Amino acid sequence: MTYVHNPPGQNQNIDPVPLPSPELMLATAREAFQTYCEIHIDAQPPVGVAMDRNTGRGQLIFSEQPILLPHECFIAADQMHVEDSPEPENTEHP
Repeated sequence: MTYVHNPPGQNQNIDPVPLPSPELMLATAREAFQTYCEIHIDAQPPVGVAMDRNTGRGQLIFSEQPILLPHECFIAADQMHVEDSPEPENTEHP
């Protein structure tokens, strides 16, 4: 086993990494979900995506009762479906 010594004060000059915004996390989860569903047409779709709040990375979840780490949040599949609201049709004819 190897141990690494981290002297005090060595990491004091590191700038904090900004956390991903909720909008960015939703967009990332949506992209992963949609890509999986497009590639695996006949497979069971995921129930959602577990997003890491620290890194913004997502992991597809197939279990109905996911177990999340403290720094993860779950975005359900129904939250990722893009609601395409069609534009109202013009029923008046000239």
